[in-house]
Amino acid sequence: MADSFENTGLSPVLCAMAAQAGLTEPTPIQAAAIPAILQGRDILATAPTGTGKTAAYALPLIQTLLETRKARMVLVLLPTRDLVLQTAKVFLHCMGAATGRGKTTSQPLVPVVPIIGGTDRTEQTQALVEATSDLTRPCTQILIATPGRLLDLVLAGQCSLDDCASLVLDEGDRLLSAEFLDETSALLDHLPKPRQTLVFSATRPDEQANLLASLLYKPQEITVEREPLKRGPIRQGALFMEDTQKVAFLKTFFSRAPKTRSIVFVRTKAEADLLASTLRKAGFAAAPLHADLTQERRTSTLASFGAGRLFILVATDVAARGLDITAVAQVINYDVPEQPETYLHRIGRTGRGGQKGSALTLCAATERKRLRQVEVGAGVKLRILSPEQALPTEQETQKNRRAR
Repeated sequence: MADSFENTGLSPVLCAMAAQAGLTEPTPIQAAAIPAILQGRDILATAPTGTGKTAAYALPLIQTLLETRKARMVLVLLPTRDLVLQTAKVFLHCMGAATGRGKTTSQPLVPVVPIIGGTDRTEQTQALVEATSDLTRPCTQILIATPGRLLDLVLAGQCSLDDCASLVLDEGDRLLSAEFLDETSALLDHLPKPRQTLVFSATRPDEQANLLASLLYKPQEITVEREPLKRGPIRQGALFMEDTQKVAFLKTFFSRAPKTRSIVFVRTKAEADLLASTLRKAGFAAAPLHADLTQERRTSTLASFGAGRLFILVATDVAARGLDITAVAQVINYDVPEQPETYLHRIGRTGRGGQKGSALTLCAATERKRLRQVEVGAGVKLRILSPEQALPTEQETQKNRRAR
Protein backbone atom coordinates (compact mmCIF):
# COMPACT_ATOMS: atom_id res chain seq x y z
CA MET A 1 0.00 0.00 0.00
CA ALA A 2 1.29 3.47 -0.90
CA ASP A 3 3.08 5.25 1.94
CA SER A 4 3.14 8.67 0.25
CA PHE A 5 0.90 10.58 -2.14
CA GLU A 6 3.68 10.41 -4.74
CA ASN A 7 3.37 6.61 -4.70
CA THR A 8 -0.40 6.64 -5.24
CA GLY A 9 -0.06 7.80 -8.83
CA LEU A 10 -1.05 11.41 -8.19
CA SER A 11 0.77 13.90 -10.38
CA PRO A 12 3.28 16.36 -8.88
CA VAL A 13 0.64 19.07 -9.25
CA LEU A 14 -1.91 17.10 -7.20
CA CYS A 15 0.72 16.06 -4.64
CA ALA A 16 1.53 19.74 -4.19
CA MET A 17 -2.18 20.50 -3.79
CA ALA A 18 -2.47 17.76 -1.15
CA ALA A 19 0.49 19.20 0.76
CA GLN A 20 -0.97 22.70 0.54
CA ALA A 21 -4.23 21.33 1.95
CA GLY A 22 -2.32 19.90 4.92
CA LEU A 23 -2.38 16.28 3.75
CA THR A 24 1.10 14.97 4.50
CA GLU A 25 0.65 11.25 3.94
CA PRO A 26 -2.28 9.12 2.73
CA THR A 27 -4.65 7.48 5.17
CA PRO A 28 -5.41 3.78 4.55
CA ILE A 29 -8.55 4.56 2.54
CA GLN A 30 -6.66 7.14 0.45
CA ALA A 31 -3.71 4.81 -0.18
CA ALA A 32 -6.04 2.05 -1.39
CA ALA A 33 -8.58 4.12 -3.34
CA ILE A 34 -6.52 6.74 -5.17
CA PRO A 35 -4.56 4.33 -7.46
CA ALA A 36 -7.71 2.40 -8.38
CA ILE A 37 -9.68 5.58 -9.15
CA LEU A 38 -6.85 6.88 -11.34
CA GLN A 39 -6.98 3.57 -13.24
CA GLY A 40 -10.66 4.19 -13.94
CA ARG A 41 -11.92 1.31 -11.81
CA ASP A 42 -15.20 1.19 -9.94
CA ILE A 43 -14.86 1.26 -6.16
CA LEU A 44 -16.91 -0.25 -3.34
CA ALA A 45 -15.39 1.15 -0.15
CA THR A 46 -16.50 0.66 3.43
CA ALA A 47 -14.91 3.12 5.82
CA PRO A 48 -16.03 4.89 8.99
CA THR A 49 -16.31 8.65 9.34
CA GLY A 50 -13.05 10.50 9.89
CA THR A 51 -10.80 8.30 7.74
CA GLY A 52 -10.26 10.83 4.94
CA LYS A 53 -12.61 9.25 2.42
CA THR A 54 -13.63 12.54 0.80
CA ALA A 55 -10.06 13.39 -0.17
CA ALA A 56 -9.65 9.75 -1.25
CA TYR A 57 -11.92 10.42 -4.22
CA ALA A 58 -11.54 14.21 -4.54
CA LEU A 59 -7.81 14.22 -5.34
CA PRO A 60 -7.81 11.59 -8.13
CA LEU A 61 -11.02 12.93 -9.68
CA ILE A 62 -9.59 16.46 -9.78
CA GLN A 63 -6.51 15.06 -11.53
CA THR A 64 -8.66 13.20 -14.06
CA LEU A 65 -10.59 16.38 -14.87
CA LEU A 66 -7.42 18.44 -15.24
CA GLU A 67 -5.99 15.91 -17.68
CA THR A 68 -9.09 15.59 -19.84
CA ARG A 69 -9.31 17.10 -23.30
CA LYS A 70 -13.07 16.81 -23.61
CA ALA A 71 -16.23 17.79 -21.76
CA ARG A 72 -16.44 15.84 -18.54
CA MET A 73 -18.43 16.00 -15.32
CA VAL A 74 -17.89 14.47 -11.90
CA LEU A 75 -21.15 13.99 -9.97
CA VAL A 76 -21.07 13.46 -6.19
CA LEU A 77 -24.36 12.58 -4.49
CA LEU A 78 -24.83 12.95 -0.73
CA PRO A 79 -27.92 12.62 1.49
CA THR A 80 -27.90 16.03 3.25
CA ARG A 81 -27.35 19.68 2.47
CA ASP A 82 -24.60 20.11 5.05
CA LEU A 83 -22.68 17.15 3.68
CA VAL A 84 -22.89 18.68 0.20
CA LEU A 85 -21.48 21.99 1.44
CA GLN A 86 -18.82 20.25 3.50
CA THR A 87 -17.75 18.08 0.56
CA ALA A 88 -17.66 21.07 -1.78
CA LYS A 89 -15.36 22.75 0.71
CA VAL A 90 -13.03 19.72 0.66
CA PHE A 91 -12.81 19.82 -3.14
CA LEU A 92 -12.06 23.55 -3.04
CA HIS A 93 -9.56 23.06 -0.23
CA CYS A 94 -7.76 20.40 -2.26
CA MET A 95 -7.48 22.95 -5.08
CA GLY A 96 -6.29 25.68 -2.72
CA ALA A 97 -9.41 27.78 -3.12
CA ALA A 98 -11.55 27.20 -0.03
CA THR A 99 -12.83 29.67 2.53
CA GLY A 100 -16.36 29.68 3.94
CA ARG A 101 -19.63 28.10 2.88
CA GLY A 102 -19.37 27.90 -0.89
CA LYS A 103 -17.02 30.89 -1.26
CA THR A 104 -13.50 30.83 -2.68
CA THR A 105 -10.31 32.82 -2.26
CA SER A 106 -9.39 32.27 -5.91
CA GLN A 107 -10.78 30.70 -9.05
CA PRO A 108 -10.63 26.91 -8.57
CA LEU A 109 -8.92 24.94 -11.31
CA VAL A 110 -12.19 23.09 -11.88
CA PRO A 111 -15.61 24.67 -11.15
CA VAL A 112 -17.37 23.19 -8.10
CA VAL A 113 -21.16 23.58 -8.07
CA PRO A 114 -23.17 22.56 -4.96
CA ILE A 115 -26.84 21.76 -5.62
CA ILE A 116 -29.07 21.61 -2.53
CA GLY A 117 -32.68 22.10 -1.57
CA GLY A 118 -33.86 25.01 0.54
CA THR A 119 -31.99 27.55 -1.61
CA ASP A 120 -32.79 29.67 -4.66
CA ARG A 121 -33.05 27.50 -7.79
CA THR A 122 -32.25 30.47 -10.02
CA GLU A 123 -28.88 30.97 -8.34
CA GLN A 124 -28.07 27.29 -8.77
CA THR A 125 -29.00 27.18 -12.45
CA GLN A 126 -26.93 30.34 -12.99
CA ALA A 127 -23.97 28.64 -11.28
CA LEU A 128 -24.37 25.71 -13.67
CA VAL A 129 -24.31 28.06 -16.65
CA GLU A 130 -21.24 29.91 -15.36
CA ALA A 131 -19.40 26.64 -14.71
CA THR A 132 -19.65 25.75 -18.40
CA SER A 133 -19.08 29.19 -19.90
CA ASP A 134 -15.27 29.30 -19.94
CA LEU A 135 -14.31 28.75 -23.58
CA THR A 136 -10.58 28.64 -22.78
CA ARG A 137 -10.74 25.11 -21.36
CA PRO A 138 -12.74 21.91 -21.83
CA CYS A 139 -16.20 22.03 -20.28
CA THR A 140 -15.41 20.32 -16.98
CA GLN A 141 -17.18 20.66 -13.65
CA ILE A 142 -17.68 19.00 -10.29
CA LEU A 143 -21.35 18.78 -9.35
CA ILE A 144 -22.06 17.98 -5.69
CA ALA A 145 -25.73 17.48 -4.90
CA THR A 146 -28.54 16.07 -2.84
CA PRO A 147 -30.67 13.73 -4.99
CA GLY A 148 -33.99 15.57 -4.63
CA ARG A 149 -32.96 19.03 -5.81
CA LEU A 150 -30.74 17.68 -8.59
CA LEU A 151 -33.57 15.50 -9.89
CA ASP A 152 -35.85 18.55 -9.94
CA LEU A 153 -33.34 20.45 -12.10
CA VAL A 154 -32.79 17.49 -14.43
CA LEU A 155 -36.51 16.91 -14.97
CA ALA A 156 -37.00 20.63 -15.60
CA GLY A 157 -34.33 20.55 -18.29
CA GLN A 158 -32.11 22.94 -16.29
CA CYS A 159 -29.26 20.48 -15.76
CA SER A 160 -27.85 17.85 -18.10
CA LEU A 161 -25.89 14.84 -16.84
CA ASP A 162 -24.85 13.69 -20.32
CA ASP A 163 -21.17 14.46 -19.72
CA CYS A 164 -20.97 12.63 -16.38
CA ALA A 165 -17.95 10.33 -16.53
CA SER A 166 -17.59 9.61 -12.80
CA LEU A 167 -20.34 9.14 -10.22
CA VAL A 168 -19.69 9.11 -6.47
CA LEU A 169 -22.29 7.87 -4.00
CA ASP A 170 -20.96 9.13 -0.69
CA GLU A 171 -22.83 7.55 2.22
CA GLY A 172 -24.03 5.09 -0.40
CA ASP A 173 -25.74 2.92 2.20
CA ARG A 174 -28.14 5.80 2.89
CA LEU A 175 -28.54 6.88 -0.73
CA LEU A 176 -29.56 3.32 -1.62
CA SER A 177 -31.87 2.93 1.38
CA ALA A 178 -35.64 3.29 1.13
CA GLU A 179 -35.37 6.95 2.17
CA PHE A 180 -33.50 8.02 -0.98
CA LEU A 181 -33.71 5.05 -3.36
CA ASP A 182 -36.45 6.41 -5.64
CA GLU A 183 -34.65 9.70 -6.26
CA THR A 184 -31.23 8.07 -6.61
CA SER A 185 -32.57 5.47 -9.05
CA ALA A 186 -34.29 8.16 -11.12
CA LEU A 187 -31.01 10.07 -11.41
CA LEU A 188 -29.16 6.90 -12.43
CA ASP A 189 -31.55 6.60 -15.37
CA HIS A 190 -30.30 9.98 -16.64
CA LEU A 191 -26.60 9.09 -16.42
CA PRO A 192 -24.60 7.83 -19.40
CA LYS A 193 -22.96 4.43 -19.66
CA PRO A 194 -20.22 3.39 -19.41
CA ARG A 195 -19.07 5.51 -16.50
CA GLN A 196 -16.93 5.14 -13.43
CA THR A 197 -18.94 4.57 -10.24
CA LEU A 198 -17.52 4.97 -6.74
CA VAL A 199 -19.53 3.96 -3.67
CA PHE A 200 -18.34 4.95 -0.20
CA SER A 201 -20.30 3.82 2.85
CA ALA A 202 -19.91 3.42 6.57
CA THR A 203 -21.82 0.13 6.39
CA ARG A 204 -22.71 -2.43 3.74
CA PRO A 205 -26.25 -3.74 4.33
CA ASP A 206 -26.86 -7.25 2.99
CA GLU A 207 -30.14 -6.18 1.38
CA GLN A 208 -28.25 -3.79 -0.92
CA ALA A 209 -25.92 -6.46 -2.36
CA ASN A 210 -27.92 -7.08 -5.56
CA LEU A 211 -28.39 -3.36 -6.16
CA LEU A 212 -24.66 -2.73 -5.77
CA ALA A 213 -23.86 -5.61 -8.11
CA SER A 214 -26.00 -4.03 -10.83
CA LEU A 215 -24.48 -0.60 -10.23
CA LEU A 216 -20.78 -1.49 -10.22
CA TYR A 217 -18.55 -3.19 -12.80
CA LYS A 218 -15.85 -5.44 -11.33
CA PRO A 219 -15.29 -3.03 -8.44
CA GLN A 220 -12.23 -2.96 -6.26
CA GLU A 221 -13.52 -3.61 -2.76
CA ILE A 222 -11.87 -1.67 0.03
CA THR A 223 -12.59 -2.05 3.72
CA VAL A 224 -11.09 0.11 6.43
CA GLU A 225 -11.82 -1.37 9.82
CA ARG A 226 -13.19 0.85 12.52
CA GLU A 227 -10.99 1.03 15.58
CA PRO A 228 -12.92 0.36 18.79
CA LEU A 229 -13.87 3.71 20.24
CA LYS A 230 -11.87 4.37 23.38
CA ARG A 231 -13.37 6.32 26.22
CA GLY A 232 -10.40 8.73 26.01
CA PRO A 233 -11.62 12.31 25.83
CA ILE A 234 -15.30 11.31 25.61
CA ARG A 235 -16.91 10.28 28.88
CA GLN A 236 -19.71 7.87 27.99
CA GLY A 237 -22.54 6.70 30.18
CA ALA A 238 -26.14 5.53 30.23
CA LEU A 239 -28.99 6.39 32.57
CA PHE A 240 -31.94 4.03 33.01
CA MET A 241 -35.28 5.83 33.23
CA GLU A 242 -38.77 5.64 31.82
CA ASP A 243 -39.74 7.68 28.78
CA THR A 244 -42.06 9.79 30.93
CA GLN A 245 -39.11 10.92 33.07
CA LYS A 246 -36.81 12.09 30.29
CA VAL A 247 -38.10 15.65 29.81
CA ALA A 248 -37.97 16.36 33.54
CA PHE A 249 -34.41 15.03 33.69
CA LEU A 250 -33.31 17.29 30.83
CA LYS A 251 -34.81 20.33 32.54
CA THR A 252 -32.88 19.49 35.71
CA PHE A 253 -29.71 18.83 33.73
CA PHE A 254 -29.81 22.11 31.82
CA SER A 255 -30.83 24.11 34.89
CA ARG A 256 -27.45 23.11 36.32
CA ALA A 257 -25.61 23.71 33.04
CA PRO A 258 -27.63 26.21 30.99
CA LYS A 259 -24.59 27.42 29.04
CA THR A 260 -23.15 24.02 28.23
CA ARG A 261 -23.14 23.66 24.45
CA SER A 262 -25.13 20.47 23.91
CA ILE A 263 -26.79 18.40 21.20
CA VAL A 264 -29.80 16.29 22.14
CA PHE A 265 -30.49 13.59 19.55
CA VAL A 266 -34.04 12.42 18.85
CA ARG A 267 -35.51 10.08 16.24
CA THR A 268 -38.04 12.22 14.41
CA LYS A 269 -38.53 15.77 13.20
CA ALA A 270 -41.74 16.04 15.24
CA GLU A 271 -39.87 15.04 18.40
CA ALA A 272 -37.19 17.63 17.65
CA ASP A 273 -39.77 20.41 17.30
CA LEU A 274 -41.70 19.37 20.41
CA LEU A 275 -38.69 18.89 22.69
CA ALA A 276 -37.01 22.13 21.56
CA SER A 277 -40.27 24.01 22.17
CA THR A 278 -40.63 22.44 25.62
CA LEU A 279 -37.09 23.42 26.59
CA ARG A 280 -37.54 26.97 25.27
CA LYS A 281 -40.72 27.39 27.31
CA ALA A 282 -38.71 26.27 30.35
CA GLY A 283 -36.28 29.12 29.71
CA PHE A 284 -33.45 27.35 27.88
CA ALA A 285 -31.78 28.55 24.68
CA ALA A 286 -32.81 25.59 22.53
CA ALA A 287 -33.73 25.11 18.86
CA PRO A 288 -34.60 22.17 16.60
CA LEU A 289 -32.39 20.99 13.73
CA HIS A 290 -33.96 18.72 11.12
CA ALA A 291 -34.33 18.31 7.38
CA ASP A 292 -37.63 20.20 7.09
CA LEU A 293 -36.09 23.51 8.12
CA THR A 294 -35.38 26.00 5.37
CA GLN A 295 -31.71 26.42 4.53
CA GLU A 296 -31.87 30.00 5.82
CA ARG A 297 -33.23 28.93 9.20
CA ARG A 298 -30.81 26.02 9.42
CA THR A 299 -27.85 28.27 8.66
CA SER A 300 -29.05 30.84 11.21
CA THR A 301 -29.51 28.15 13.87
CA LEU A 302 -26.03 26.74 13.35
CA ALA A 303 -24.52 30.24 13.35
CA SER A 304 -26.22 31.05 16.66
CA PHE A 305 -25.05 27.76 18.13
CA GLY A 306 -21.49 28.35 16.97
CA ALA A 307 -21.47 31.93 18.29
CA GLY A 308 -22.78 30.97 21.73
CA ARG A 309 -26.19 32.63 21.40
CA LEU A 310 -27.84 29.20 21.40
CA PHE A 311 -26.74 26.38 23.67
CA ILE A 312 -28.99 23.40 22.93
CA LEU A 313 -29.62 21.80 19.54
CA VAL A 314 -32.37 19.18 19.43
CA ALA A 315 -31.39 17.29 16.30
CA THR A 316 -32.29 14.33 14.14
CA ASP A 317 -29.56 12.07 12.81
CA VAL A 318 -30.07 13.13 9.19
CA ALA A 319 -29.74 16.82 10.08
CA ALA A 320 -26.60 16.31 12.16
CA ARG A 321 -24.66 14.35 9.53
CA GLY A 322 -21.61 16.30 8.48
CA LEU A 323 -21.88 18.99 11.16
CA ASP A 324 -18.45 20.49 11.77
CA ILE A 325 -18.83 22.23 15.13
CA THR A 326 -16.11 22.37 17.75
CA ALA A 327 -16.56 22.81 21.49
CA VAL A 328 -19.72 20.69 21.85
CA ALA A 329 -19.38 19.66 25.48
CA GLN A 330 -22.31 17.29 25.75
CA VAL A 331 -24.21 14.87 23.52
CA ILE A 332 -27.40 13.39 24.95
CA ASN A 333 -29.19 10.51 23.26
CA TYR A 334 -32.83 11.04 24.17
CA ASP A 335 -33.31 7.39 23.28
CA VAL A 336 -31.03 4.50 22.35
CA PRO A 337 -29.93 4.69 18.68
CA GLU A 338 -31.07 1.91 16.36
CA GLN A 339 -27.58 1.13 15.06
CA PRO A 340 -24.05 1.18 16.53
CA GLU A 341 -22.93 3.36 13.62
CA THR A 342 -25.60 5.91 14.51
CA TYR A 343 -24.34 5.97 18.08
CA LEU A 344 -20.79 6.63 16.88
CA HIS A 345 -21.94 9.38 14.53
CA ARG A 346 -23.84 11.03 17.36
CA ILE A 347 -21.13 11.01 20.00
CA GLY A 348 -18.57 12.02 17.39
CA ARG A 349 -20.05 15.54 17.64
CA THR A 350 -18.30 15.98 21.03
CA GLY A 351 -14.70 15.57 22.15
CA ARG A 352 -13.37 17.31 19.04
CA GLY A 353 -10.13 19.21 18.69
CA GLY A 354 -8.62 17.46 21.68
CA GLN A 355 -11.28 18.84 24.02
CA LYS A 356 -13.04 16.71 26.59
CA GLY A 357 -16.54 15.59 25.77
CA SER A 358 -19.41 13.75 27.37
CA ALA A 359 -22.05 11.45 25.88
CA LEU A 360 -25.09 10.38 27.88
CA THR A 361 -27.73 7.92 26.66
CA LEU A 362 -31.18 7.92 28.26
CA CYS A 363 -32.43 4.34 28.20
CA ALA A 364 -35.96 3.14 28.95
CA ALA A 365 -36.59 -0.42 30.11
CA THR A 366 -37.78 -1.41 26.64
CA GLU A 367 -34.49 -0.17 25.15
CA ARG A 368 -32.01 -2.11 27.29
CA LYS A 369 -31.58 -4.95 24.82
CA ARG A 370 -30.84 -2.47 22.06
CA LEU A 371 -28.36 -0.66 24.31
CA ARG A 372 -26.40 -3.88 24.70
CA GLN A 373 -26.43 -4.40 20.92
CA VAL A 374 -25.07 -0.88 20.44
CA GLU A 375 -22.30 -1.51 22.96
CA VAL A 376 -21.21 -4.70 21.21
CA GLY A 377 -21.42 -3.23 17.71
CA ALA A 378 -19.64 0.01 18.61
CA GLY A 379 -16.98 -1.67 20.72
CA VAL A 380 -17.78 0.34 23.84
CA LYS A 381 -18.89 -0.35 27.38
CA LEU A 382 -21.12 2.35 28.83
CA ARG A 383 -20.99 3.14 32.51
CA ILE A 384 -24.44 2.83 34.06
CA LEU A 385 -25.07 6.01 36.03
CA SER A 386 -27.43 7.06 38.77
CA PRO A 387 -29.43 10.25 38.16
CA GLU A 388 -27.10 12.24 40.40
CA GLN A 389 -24.01 10.87 38.65
CA ALA A 390 -25.48 11.83 35.29
CA LEU A 391 -26.12 15.44 36.31
CA PRO A 392 -23.41 18.12 36.21
CA THR A 393 -21.32 18.24 39.38
CA GLU A 394 -21.59 21.08 41.87
CA GLN A 395 -18.28 22.43 40.57
CA GLU A 396 -19.60 22.41 37.01
CA THR A 397 -22.84 24.04 38.17
CA GLN A 398 -20.97 26.86 39.93
CA LYS A 399 -18.83 27.38 36.83
CA ASN A 400 -21.96 27.75 34.71
CA ARG A 401 -23.51 30.21 37.16
CA ARG A 402 -20.41 32.40 37.01
CA ALA A 403 -20.63 32.32 33.20
CA ARG A 404 -24.17 33.72 33.13
